[in-house]
Amino acid sequence: MICVYIYLMRIRKPLNIENEDDTLLMAQIANALSHPVRIALLNYVKSKNTVRNDVCNKDLVAHFPYSQSSLSQHVKKLVDAQLFTVEYKDKYSFYSVNKDTLNRYIELLQSL
Repeated sequence: MICVYIYLMRIRKPLNIENEDDTLLMAQIANALSHPVRIALLNYVKSKNTVRNDVCNKDLVAHFPYSQSSLSQHVKKLVDAQLFTVEYKDKYSFYSVNKDTLNRYIELLQSL
């Protein structure tokens, strides 16, 4: 079993956790969804994914009242948490919701 070091809580000793991968996934996604803008981004991209395949970064800038750099930081958190998948075409980034990760997160929450 791999030991996990939790730095956010200032605990510097290893923790033996059952289902460590699931626990880390839940923590990473919960952290990514801890900001209202990221939840709004997830909802927007998810709703657009049902109408068309993916959402361009310029669509996000046009829809949300935030700067492109601010939105990029929020999107990066969602990509790092594997909630968004990114496809690069020319100078644009296209985002779609990773439904597998989102469904896994919902399953893990329901199992608590």
